[in-house]
Amino acid sequence: MNHEAMFLADDDALVAFLARTFPGVFAPRDRIAVKLHMGEPGNPYAVDAAFARRVVSCLAGCGCDPFLFDTPVIYASPRGTADGYLASAAERGFTKEEIGAPVVVSNRSLAVSGETMTFRLAADPIEADGVLLLSHVKGHVACGMGGAIKNVGMGCVAKETKGAIHEGGEPVYAGGCTQCGACVERCPTGNIVLEGDRPRFGITWCPGCSNCAIVCPERAIRPRVALFDELLAEAAVLAAGRFKKAYAVNVLRRISRLCDCVADAGPIVAPDVGFVCAGDMISADAASLDLLARASGRADLFAEIHKHSPWEHVRAAARMSGRDATAVLREIG
Repeated sequence: MNHEAMFLADDDALVAFLARTFPGVFAPRDRIAVKLHMGEPGNPYAVDAAFARRVVSCLAGCGCDPFLFDTPVIYASPRGTADGYLASAAERGFTKEEIGAPVVVSNRSLAVSGETMTFRLAADPIEADGVLLLSHVKGHVACGMGGAIKNVGMGCVAKETKGAIHEGGEPVYAGGCTQCGACVERCPTGNIVLEGDRPRFGITWCPGCSNCAIVCPERAIRPRVALFDELLAEAAVLAAGRFKKAYAVNVLRRISRLCDCVADAGPIVAPDVGFVCAGDMISADAASLDLLARASGRADLFAEIHKHSPWEHVRAAARMSGRDATAVLREIG
């Protein structure tokens, strides 16, 4: 696989590049799932319909048959059902008439056994002739950053698996607490308090980020199933490994503190950078993190914001894909 990543500064340069690149990735008449997050109602930063239309036109221009795709969400939202999601997406301009391609939201899935648990993978991207990952890069409270890997690992699984990944990363007390307070300090939601001789959970809410398990020096806390990064990465690798063809476009603009899954995504936390294009999700995210570090002047921007480095799930996905996790940036050049 070619792991080279390309940086494009503006929309016109991106469209011209994709028009040249897609014929070498996809074939005429290929049915291509354009996997993207169409945004929680009220969120101003998610990929917009006008931009999606330009990307779709590049696929159509090389003879492909594209459709937009996403899965329903597990939390309380209009996007929790296929019909509700389609209605909210239409309000943002995501319709066949506006985009020039069908919009599909489906929870249809197939069960695949992994190392940590059984994952239900979205069927539509796997059945398609290829997948284009169109991912908005932004912060995320559970894994530091949402990019291409999260677009697959959380976006290409059924609702029940989304919940299982978050729940699987939740903390369980294993005994041996020394009351050092590391877990309290690193919890992004203030969910932990030291009470008596041990940490107590459930003070606010838990996204299952596994920070407390990662930082506990005594291993007094363990994740319910596995670390969130491991579960997310495994889901992503299992799904991406079943795509017949794939390409990734990461959108590094309007980079918000929180995910496109919330209406109030907080402030913009980094300058607009442009776009990263790559032949796989790992290279796209690694290159994006490198560019963000240079643009922001902060070595690990999202780790500072969310107390959780996105490099954790990028390296986990690289390892599970049989790549040298320490050499990801060297591979992409």
